[in-house]
Amino acid sequence: MVRFILALCLSVWLGGCAISPAVIKSDTLAFGEVIEETTNKLLVVNLLRARDKAPLHFADISLMRQSMQQSFSLGWLDFIGASRAPPSTRDSVTLGASVQKTPSFDLNHLHSKDFITGITSPIDPKIVKYWLDRGLDRRLVLLLFFSGVEIVETHSEKGPVTTIKVANSPREAVDIIKARKQGFAGPEALLCDRQSDFERYLKLLNKVKTFFAHNYRERRLLVRGLQPGAPEDSKNLQAFAALDQTKMQLVYDRGRSTYNVYSLSSEQKVAFCFYDDAQPAGPASAQMEFIDSGRESGTDRRNCFQSVVDVGTEDVTRRAISPTPVFFPGVAAVQEESRYCGIYNRFSGTVQSPPAQPGGYPRRELRLFIRSVGEMFQFLGDLLYYQEELRKHLDENSQLGLKLNTPVTFGYCGDTPEPGCDDVFIRLDGDPCNARFSLTYRDKEYHVANFDPPGNTYRQSLNCRPDPTARKDHTIEVLSVLHQLVGLNKSATDVRSTPSVQVLP
Repeated sequence: MVRFILALCLSVWLGGCAISPAVIKSDTLAFGEVIEETTNKLLVVNLLRARDKAPLHFADISLMRQSMQQSFSLGWLDFIGASRAPPSTRDSVTLGASVQKTPSFDLNHLHSKDFITGITSPIDPKIVKYWLDRGLDRRLVLLLFFSGVEIVETHSEKGPVTTIKVANSPREAVDIIKARKQGFAGPEALLCDRQSDFERYLKLLNKVKTFFAHNYRERRLLVRGLQPGAPEDSKNLQAFAALDQTKMQLVYDRGRSTYNVYSLSSEQKVAFCFYDDAQPAGPASAQMEFIDSGRESGTDRRNCFQSVVDVGTEDVTRRAISPTPVFFPGVAAVQEESRYCGIYNRFSGTVQSPPAQPGGYPRRELRLFIRSVGEMFQFLGDLLYYQEELRKHLDENSQLGLKLNTPVTFGYCGDTPEPGCDDVFIRLDGDPCNARFSLTYRDKEYHVANFDPPGNTYRQSLNCRPDPTARKDHTIEVLSVLHQLVGLNKSATDVRSTPSVQVLP
C-alpha cells in the first residue's frame, strides 16, 4: 500500500511539472493577442478623436506579468492497532491539486516632451524610402505621408518661375462638394475650377504612376589639379591619404594627369522621383523627374539614378530665382480656365502642353511636403469625416449623379480605369462578419475588416455575405504603418514600468 501511494504521488508530481510549459505557452500567445487587439483599438480610437477634433491621448501597454502557482496536496488517514473504531470507519487517502493565475499589466500614457516633439516633427525621408522599398503601394504613400504638393513651372533659365500648391486636405473639400447643385458636363479643362484641392490631389495620383526613392551622396570639389610630382603637392597627397575615405575622395583626372579632391556629404540623401511619359524618348535619365521633398538641396534628375552627384555653384544660381505663387481664385463655373488651373492642367496632362524649347523649357517640377506622425492622425481623422459626410450627401442627393469616391480609393477609376484604382484606403464600417476587430466609441460600433484580396472564398464558410466589389481593403495595412511610426518616437523614459518589491521575513 505504501509503495502504491508513493508511486501515485511521484506520477502526479511529474504530471504537474509537465503542465507548466503548456500553460505558459498558451498564456503567452493569449497575451500577444491581447496586446495586438488593444494596440489596434487605441490607434483607431485616436483616429476617431481626430475626426471629432478632440484631444489625442496616446497610451501603451509597457508590461504584462502573470504569477502562476501550482499546488498539490496529499492526505492519508490510517488506523494502526488491533482495536479499531466502528465498522463505518475506514482508512482513506485524499488528493488535491490547484492552479492559481493572477495577471496584471501596466498602461502608460505617452505625454513626455520628447514624444510630443517627435510626433510633431516631419518624418525623415529615409522612413518613406523604407516603406517604398518594402513594396508599400505608391498611392498609399502619397496619400499618407505627404500633406500637399507644389507644382513649379519654370518658363526659361532666367524665369519667370510660378508655383501653385495643392493641399491633401479632405475636410476642406466637404463644404465645396456639398455646395454643388448639379453635375459637370463641360470640357475637362474647366473641371479644375469647380474642384477642391483634395480632389485635385487625388487626380494627381493617376499622373504619378511610377514613384520611387533613390539614395545618393553629394560631392563638392575642394582642390583641382594636384600633381604628385611637385614637391609641394606630394605633402598634400600624403595628408589627403590619411583622411577619412568616407568623407573625402581623391580622384585621378586622366585627361590632365592630375588629382582632384572632393568632399562627400556625411549622410546619404533621399531623392523622390517618378517617370514622366510625356518626356521625349531617349536615355533613362531624360524621363526621370526629381521631386523635391523639402529637405534636399538640389533639384536635379541625376539624383534619381546616380549614387554620387557633383554639386556646383550653378545650382545655387538657378534656385536663386524667386518664384511667384499663383493662388486659386475660388470655386466657380468659368468659361475659361484660371491661371492656377492652367498650370495644374498642363502638369496633369488634361490639356496639351506647348512643345519644349531648347534647354527643356518650360519645365514643370513637383515638391512634396512631408507630414509628421501627428499630422497623419489628423489627416486620417479628416478623411473619416470626409467619407461619412460624403456618404450622407450622396444618399440625400442621389439625383445629382455626382461621381465621387466613398470610401476614398486610390484614384478616379472613371478617368483612369487601371487595375487596383478602386482599392479602399481606410474604412471603419467594414462587414462585422469579417471584421478583424470591433470597438465601441461614443455609443457607436466600428468594424475594421481583414485585408481581403479579391477572389478569396473563405468568407463563404463563415456564412458571411459576399462583397459586391472585388477590391482590396488596406485599412489594416495603414494601421500597421501608423503603429510603427508611433513606435519610432517612443523612448525608454516614455515606457516606464512599475518596480517590484519583495518583502522577506
